[in-house]
Amino acid sequence: MVLQSLFSALSLHPPELELSWPAWLGVPSSNTMFIMSLFIYYISVSGITYDIINSPPAFGVESDGFGNSRPVAILKWQLNQQYIVEGFTAGFMMLLTSSGLMILDQSNYVTSTKMGRFLMIGLGMTFSLVGPFATYTFFKIKW
Repeated sequence: MVLQSLFSALSLHPPELELSWPAWLGVPSSNTMFIMSLFIYYISVSGITYDIINSPPAFGVESDGFGNSRPVAILKWQLNQQYIVEGFTAGFMMLLTSSGLMILDQSNYVTSTKMGRFLMIGLGMTFSLVGPFATYTFFKIKW
């Protein structure tokens, strides 16, 4: 409605397009869309944009007191920078937390058995607690 009045006010005519859906491309299932949504969420919270722009190393190397080098996955004292492994691990912990909340939501339905409900509540609570505490541990190392 708004576009129609805008086009008529400016005397513009939108093109007459006849778009069709390709015959070989079917409608994706709900599970496929759910997995794609989880993947996009994981990639976006992992800091892939930062990784593409700044090209950080996958992990760092630190010398201990004896002069031996050892790999480091978390970049200490740098809040605005990250290693690639650190970002993907933090993204997985956020995905774990959100998966726990989704499992807790699914345990509320009456279609599951009593044992299934207890398993889903236990798994959902475990995921919902492990994820934030692991992310908090990451931030504690970074500060």
